Amino acid sequence: MITEQDIVFLGTCARTHGNRGEVQVTATRALLEEAEDKRAENASDKPLFVLFELDRIFTPFRLIDWRSKGADSYLLRLAGVDTEAYAQRLCGNRVFLLREDLTDDPDDPLLTWDDLIGYEVVDVAAGKIGIVKEVDDSTLNTLLMLEDGTILPAHEDLIEEIDTEGKRLVVNLPEGIL
Repeated sequence: MITEQDIVFLGTCARTHGNRGEVQVTATRALLEEAEDKRAENASDKPLFVLFELDRIFTPFRLIDWRSKGADSYLLRLAGVDTEAYAQRLCGNRVFLLREDLTDDPDDPLLTWDDLIGYEVVDVAAGKIGIVKEVDDSTLNTLLMLEDGTILPAHEDLIEEIDTEGKRLVVNLPEGIL
């Protein structure tokens, strides 16, 4: 059984595209490119799967072909999905990739911003700040929304350490952010 620890959020299936079963997925990161790069590095013939969360079950579909559509969307052609009616049933659902398709390194947690929900945020100067409640990636600048209403910029340059075992995010925030 596939669990949430086995997958990485790709995006949301926004709509159908054409009448042959293609779907458009609005993506949060260029993960399909990363998965293809890894397959090329390893000269792998292994098929790539995307998983749709259907009725709280992660359902895999073999990816036949895909292409970018704009800066934050993909058009996907999936095995077995060959009609607009079938593709329509996938719309509105969250879409994932398997972590193993993105990294071979078991020590690389391959975290996304959404994975930080529930983490305690600690600033090197200010100390404990709060717990990440949600991630807002609706704009160009991703934000961490804390339980107490504090909003922090989510940027790799601000992160000093990520403790996945202790669910702790150590940051070095610029003066004046808090």
